[in-house]
Amino acid sequence: MATFSNAYGAVGITDGGTPRVITVKARENISGGYWVLGSSAAGALGSGAESYAAFDIEGFTIDSVLGSSCVGLALQDIPSGTYGPVAQRGVYLLPVYSGTDVGSVVGGMRVAAGSAGTVIKAGSSTLQDFEEYIDYSVGRSMSTGGGVGNQFVAVSLNI
Repeated sequence: MATFSNAYGAVGITDGGTPRVITVKARENISGGYWVLGSSAAGALGSGAESYAAFDIEGFTIDSVLGSSCVGLALQDIPSGTYGPVAQRGVYLLPVYSGTDVGSVVGGMRVAAGSAGTVIKAGSSTLQDFEEYIDYSVGRSMSTGGGVGNQFVAVSLNI
């Protein structure tokens, strides 16, 4: 199955009046417009806010995994070892994952993170193996598009 990405990175068309962007430290190079997974290798958080520092959330990508639980969408290229912005709310133009067994994304449908920066309909048979143990929904599509022909949809992120 082929995957394509948005040459412009993460293209936001509105923040919905409630933007939410977090800062992550890149564990590896992260391309703008790609889904970002997060972890804390040190696991050094305590119960008080003073125990948190920006480097406690490390971001990385997995290009080939569908249905990954992610912490947001990279708003720009983030070089390894540096800090960068990751969106968790807002409306973004995202490419639909292309695959014959995936089908079209219809407006109003829940969507999941596809590989790289693509989206896939949340009820896709491609994701059946994940449905039992991963909450993979990243939001809801506001427009309709298909994976054939490199089409994009407007997605309201809700991560």
